[in-house]
Amino acid sequence: MDRSIRTPDGRTLAVEIDGDPAGRPVLVHNGTPNSRHLYGPNVRDAKERGLRLIGYDRPGYGGSSPKPGRTVADCAADVRAICAGLHIDRLAMWGISGGGPHVLACAALLSDLVVAAASLASQAPYGAEGLDFFEGMGQSNVDDSRLFFEDQAASRAQLEKDREEMLATPAEEAAAGLESLLSPTDKAVLQGGIAEYLTYALQDGMELSGEGW
Repeated sequence: MDRSIRTPDGRTLAVEIDGDPAGRPVLVHNGTPNSRHLYGPNVRDAKERGLRLIGYDRPGYGGSSPKPGRTVADCAADVRAICAGLHIDRLAMWGISGGGPHVLACAALLSDLVVAAASLASQAPYGAEGLDFFEGMGQSNVDDSRLFFEDQAASRAQLEKDREEMLATPAEEAAAGLESLLSPTDKAVLQGGIAEYLTYALQDGMELSGEGW
């Protein structure tokens, strides 16, 4: 089921709901770039466990209004608006990759709502003392991150070029382009249904603009 949630400042958030409609709610923060769409096997697993999965387009992705200048922490207010719109007073959540910082922001700022949170394959905190932010990171992510910190105008132009290429790339080629970012175990399963899902979710989120990214 798709829903449109109105935020207090007048924006729209596109939401996808699946799994057990009467189940305990679990909100999913997908990666970067991405969209609200939920992965079929996760949905089936959730239904068997009595869980209701909720995905949403962060501002500027898919069907959600952009919010220029937004920070990661701003997602907490959007999640609160989603919970209000769906009449949810307690929920769990997970975030993966670029969704990791967003789930941590919600855990920190929505203690009255969030009962449990998991951050998977997320970035470490940039600038933390004694930490090499780039250690273990895939090379393309290293290059993109360095460019962002050095020249944001050039980074924006590169992201738009990358977006156009992503929209034109079929699933099997898109999956191959992610291999440098993955462990051998993940590379082995990045094919078939999951490759098609990732490509569809990414392309849907980026179709109208790169503003979310």
